[in-house]
Amino acid sequence: MTTKKKAAPAKLEEAKVVAVAEPLSPAKLQLQVFDQAIRNFGQGKFADAKAGFEEAMRGPAVHVKDKALSYLQVCLRKLEAPGLQLRTSEEYFTYGVERLNSRDAGTARQYLGKALQLAPDSEHVLYTLALACGQAGDVDAAYENLKRAIELEPRNRVLARQDQEFAAFAQSVPAIRALLQGNQGNPF
Repeated sequence: MTTKKKAAPAKLEEAKVVAVAEPLSPAKLQLQVFDQAIRNFGQGKFADAKAGFEEAMRGPAVHVKDKALSYLQVCLRKLEAPGLQLRTSEEYFTYGVERLNSRDAGTARQYLGKALQLAPDSEHVLYTLALACGQAGDVDAAYENLKRAIELEPRNRVLARQDQEFAAFAQSVPAIRALLQGNQGNPF
């Protein structure tokens, strides 16, 4: 016959788990809200993230407020982007320049490319597109667009020589350096 052993009763202190919830300080609550907003942001839930960042900005910790403001601005851009109603070459150009100034060269190239499709001989669009291509690391496209911008408006060569961004490209890319010096031909 099999006998079962009775389990020894657990001590009362071990058996009871007492969970005492500490009230969260406003700074800790702000940080929790910010962390949840970051998770929503990472998942592409920009509307939820926006609400969380707005709430986190009302908390007491200044460094969290600053970070929340930065993320909030990105959320606003992400939420507004689909609603853009761009029609003309200049509207696409202006938005492309805004993206370029924000160091978003990939998006800038898309909008500047659309501006160029609508107005193929716009030397200022070509010049700016060359800059966006260079920032994105596409030196061949930067060279071709800058070359065409200079063909349409020779003063663009002087502007590019004086432009710090193109000066940096000219130092590292022989083809652009030759183009700015006035040498013809594609040295690629």
